[in-house]
Amino acid sequence: MKKWFGTYGFIVIALLVAALSIPMEGYAVDIKEVVSTSPAWQTFTNRDGSGLYHEVLREVFGLYGIPVRHVYAKSGRSEELLLENEADMMTCDDSAQPPLVLGRYPMYENDYFVFFKKERIGQWSGNDSLRDKEILSQPTYYSETNFEVPVTIKDVQTGEQAVAMIVEGRSDFYVDDMILINQSLKNYALPYSVSEYDIQKVGRRSYYPLFNSTDKGMAIKVLYDRGIMELHKAGKLAPIYQKWGHQYPDFESY
Repeated sequence: MKKWFGTYGFIVIALLVAALSIPMEGYAVDIKEVVSTSPAWQTFTNRDGSGLYHEVLREVFGLYGIPVRHVYAKSGRSEELLLENEADMMTCDDSAQPPLVLGRYPMYENDYFVFFKKERIGQWSGNDSLRDKEILSQPTYYSETNFEVPVTIKDVQTGEQAVAMIVEGRSDFYVDDMILINQSLKNYALPYSVSEYDIQKVGRRSYYPLFNSTDKGMAIKVLYDRGIMELHKAGKLAPIYQKWGHQYPDFESY
């Protein structure tokens, strides 16, 4: 027996170590529902339950017979709910800080823009116009890493607040995607001369759902990653994006 172990024991141990090192996709969790969270974004997460993100998630988790319940909260609070295990996933962001992780596939790809007063900035010269300037962003939406030149990001609570600060000459730029900029301009209550302002594209990025790195969070991530690709290949996602007027992500490139 000792001779056998001496001859073959190291092989057995090596095989056991290798087996334990294999990453496992399965997680022993019972998923009765998926709780998503985000602000109420027009055409994405409308409060009536419609919108791009709502419909995509219902289709994805519907493949497994799992209902989705959404909790509306500001982005910062949504991230807290995820970290506190009060929510299972957050829609959507372009980056994640541990212990949060991004899904493999984005739910949205889009350009982002800056709104500014022409007299304050002068002639637009691309990213050089942004250099060393202050840029207003809703909390967690954008960071300095989203820009090719040095900038200072200042958080504001709403897009309307950002518009007001630009109009009043209290900051340089307000950054957002075009839908949210237009929504903020529409909701801004005071009159202003449209011709005195400009909107310019400054970048493009992909937006992914965020998950906690708990067993449940990772199990839901696996279901999302599998489901989104299954629906894509079946041609069931494109009509949802067309319905809401959003560009269809290039899922095959991820």
